[in-house]
Amino acid sequence: MSVPAELVEAVRAADSIVCATHNPMDGDGLGCGLALRRAMTAAGKQCLFMSEAPPPRAYRFLPDYGDIVQLEEGGAPPPCDLLIGLDAGEPDRLGRLYAERSPRTKVANIDHHVSNTRFGDVVWVDPAAAATGEQVFLLLRALGCELDPVTAQCLLVSIVTDTGRFCYSSTSPRTFEIAAALLRAGADPDVLQRHLYGAVPRAVLELRSRAGAALAFHAGGRLAVLAVPSDYGADLGLDAEEVKDLVDVAIGVEGVVVAALVRGLPEGGCKVSLRSKDDRADVAAFSQARGGGGHVRAAGFSSESDPAGTVEEIRPGLEALAVAAAE
Repeated sequence: MSVPAELVEAVRAADSIVCATHNPMDGDGLGCGLALRRAMTAAGKQCLFMSEAPPPRAYRFLPDYGDIVQLEEGGAPPPCDLLIGLDAGEPDRLGRLYAERSPRTKVANIDHHVSNTRFGDVVWVDPAAAATGEQVFLLLRALGCELDPVTAQCLLVSIVTDTGRFCYSSTSPRTFEIAAALLRAGADPDVLQRHLYGAVPRAVLELRSRAGAALAFHAGGRLAVLAVPSDYGADLGLDAEEVKDLVDVAIGVEGVVVAALVRGLPEGGCKVSLRSKDDRADVAAFSQARGGGGHVRAAGFSSESDPAGTVEEIRPGLEALAVAAAE
């Protein structure tokens, strides 16, 4: 899919831009936001990359990490010509940056989730993109922006993290072509490997070990569920940033087709993260039916029940998904 002409024109016409992604942010949203902020600033525009929550510590190795602006509690979003939502399937995921935006602010929605609600004034949703980073790369190329090594590195982080290091089924020839262009522009995959995958804190290893021992298996081992309280990992000095990735421990078990991480929230209720190894087990549709969304093999939603009650509610449906995909 080509970059919509109206998106290119909206970015060109804007003198002031705020980039935002979902909270908590992941590598895709963070990489896209940093890349856009840097490219737009170089083009002479006033551009901020903002978030309501602190950015994940794992990405502190990126040179522009310190340029992420956290919206203060109670503070109003800055006025701008254009708010660019990145990797966010629905406006609520952008929080107050969207809800309390100036009436004059135009909204651009750039995303690759099939469940995206198509909000905004200018919408570019491309489910064929393996990461929103692919779309931002194409947008910058359409705008005539030159990629420096730092911008290229940010986009490589975006693509590598959202494709599972180029292993997920969404990875396409275009993904590799864009990655090659980023390397030619100066991105360094070795730096990314050393900081993201070669420097796992011992506390995180301990947390993963606990999670593996706490997994509950159902449907003959096809479904793995991990339910944890809101303070899980706090005794190790860890927070939700590290806990949310434990769903990858569950889906990585041999024989598991569907995995669920049901994580309690401090304010009550819980967050459900789902993974699937088979397109026939469509966890995006399962999540959409419960007010969430995502990809066919990676999705999630929120529940007002506690973790135990939520597991009881969703387990039959997840078992059915896992069994049907294994037949």
